[in-house]
Amino acid sequence: MLNLVYNFGRERAFMFRFVIVIFSMLILVGCQSPSDDEPLQGTVVNIVDGDTFDVNIQGMGDERVRPIMVDAPEICHQHDPPECEPESYGDEATEFATDVLLGETVYLEQDVSERDQYDRLLFYVYVDEDRMFQEMLLEEGLAEVVVYEPDVRYEEEFYEIQDEAREQEKGIWGG
Repeated sequence: MLNLVYNFGRERAFMFRFVIVIFSMLILVGCQSPSDDEPLQGTVVNIVDGDTFDVNIQGMGDERVRPIMVDAPEICHQHDPPECEPESYGDEATEFATDVLLGETVYLEQDVSERDQYDRLLFYVYVDEDRMFQEMLLEEGLAEVVVYEPDVRYEEEFYEIQDEAREQEKGIWGG
């Protein structure tokens, strides 16, 4: 009888350790961040203006995102002083961002810098696997290229797109 109690206690201890190990592994797997090979993914939940929006990023929650290397014309917000004057095509850039991004899944590719001076995450933003939001803004003439070293991965391509929009006098490049 004593031997039976002893064996039952050993089995119970083994089972307890086994459950702890499995539980720990599940926690570790759940806490892993995406690999460098996998782009982050999220849903756009709010548009601030043509080049700033909020994304609910899987595993991170809502984050303010600034697409790298483009600058869209500014608009006036409720917190701005009454004498604020929106820049030409600011409303159009904001409307374009709303139409293209709001409620959509986006894929986010980081360059070198993680955040800007306003604590916005910096990303190249894809609306499809091969369609970048920055390129779309530039094609429509609703933004211009702005370079902040060291984030320059697509500098040449962006300038080519901007030059074409300028030649066609689209958006901000119109006469």
